[in-house]
Amino acid sequence: MQAAGMNWISANVRYPSTYTQRRRAGRGGFTLIEAALAMVIIGVGVMALLELLAAGSMSNGAGTELTTAVNLANNIHEITIGMTFQDATTPSLTTHANGEAVSAYTDIWDMNGDTYSPPLDVRRNPINTYATWAQKVTVQSVDPTNLTAVRPNDPVNLPTARITVAILHNNKQVYTASWLVTAPNN
Repeated sequence: MQAAGMNWISANVRYPSTYTQRRRAGRGGFTLIEAALAMVIIGVGVMALLELLAAGSMSNGAGTELTTAVNLANNIHEITIGMTFQDATTPSLTTHANGEAVSAYTDIWDMNGDTYSPPLDVRRNPINTYATWAQKVTVQSVDPTNLTAVRPNDPVNLPTARITVAILHNNKQVYTASWLVTAPNN
């Protein structure tokens, strides 16, 4: 019996690496602390990635909304470029009747105070797919020598006007654009 025990001791004393290899072979994988630490590190990384994706999506939505608003303001600008400053047949400011088609408007003053919902395209047709959008137009006389000074609307004596269009989405203002229009010299 002693011979068998001596064999084991002598074998391990002669070859110590085989003993430690057998002992370490039973310890495989991670400890609970190592696994928890790895989970925390991976969790923080995933949460940061989700925050980044959410911020990017919100920024993309705001950019799309602003691009649409700029295009709708440009539609009104294009419409007013094709209109006269003041209609020669009706030299004073006239109000249009309710229900009068926008296509019948002849000068920029006809658009004053109008809100178009759904908004208009450049051919003055409503864009029905944009039902939650609106274009609010204001036309004001300005002093030609002081363009920041608004005057009572008088296109005969004040031949310069500022057209302002406010673009609304779900009744919230998204964008505003203004430009000047002058009466042609006679």
